[in-house]
Amino acid sequence: MQTIVLGDPQPASTPDTFKIDLPPAIGRGGIDIRSFASGLRLIVVDLQPHQPTAFFSAQRERSVGFGFCLNGRFDCRVTCCRTPFTVEAGESGFLCFPESIERVEKIRTPSILRVYLIIDDDFLPILSKGEEDLFSPVLNRVEQKHHTRVIDTITPLMQAVLHQILHCPYSGMTGQLFLESKAMELLAHKIEQLHPNGRSSNGALKSSDQECVHHAAEVLVNNLENPPDMNLLARSVGLSRSKLHRCFRLVYGLSPFEYLRNKRLQTAMQLLQGGEVNVTEAALSVGYANLSYFAKAFKNTFGLAPGELLKRSWSQ
Repeated sequence: MQTIVLGDPQPASTPDTFKIDLPPAIGRGGIDIRSFASGLRLIVVDLQPHQPTAFFSAQRERSVGFGFCLNGRFDCRVTCCRTPFTVEAGESGFLCFPESIERVEKIRTPSILRVYLIIDDDFLPILSKGEEDLFSPVLNRVEQKHHTRVIDTITPLMQAVLHQILHCPYSGMTGQLFLESKAMELLAHKIEQLHPNGRSSNGALKSSDQECVHHAAEVLVNNLENPPDMNLLARSVGLSRSKLHRCFRLVYGLSPFEYLRNKRLQTAMQLLQGGEVNVTEAALSVGYANLSYFAKAFKNTFGLAPGELLKRSWSQ
């Protein structure tokens, strides 16, 4: 596996935008960075190396924000973490890395597409004003220079906003304004996921109950085509149906059924974006036998029909 050192960002045509292009000999794509007056930075990483590649980069300042992996899989080793970790499509996470770290990311798939939303230090106190009880754990980790990773899923609402970000219809300063508004919207969805209905999830559940909920979520993800009913699912993880439903909402902000539905639609979107299956195959592979119902649910969630997304994937 070849190892590539990523270069420094270079200014792009629009003010406050920067790019890192992948050398043609290595592959296609690169990294786009946009800074906004609000204190947010939007980073889109779209890499398509010709062969398995490890990317080395050095971070010279603290990073606090959120990451969204839309396509691909990579293994990451960061100097501040004792053990490496793997990031996969469909994952969303809160991250806090201290200053001056180095990272190596080994791309395990033909391409990788992810988005980062970074919060500047000056913006974080403004964001938490009036809700210090929710943000105090984050602020404490930042002040103490601890690294943090809290992994969750990309919800359909986040997926829809991410799609709009990646297919921004405007350019220049109009595009900057559009993307900043979408970055704010994405931030709102992520904060709500971390603290559903403004309620702190810290200490809400015993660790054993959280493990049962994560196990139940894993069972659903691994059986999208033919999931167990809720009674069987609850028994398989050692909880009653009512307790599973209540605990699931505390952890994910969704019922098990809503979580399953979201995962099905997210997986179908990823399949269609890959352009290797048709709409019928995508629907059946995630458990939708009724194509009309699938198309309606897909469009209501992502704002476009599955066939339209497939055509866009083929044209890229």
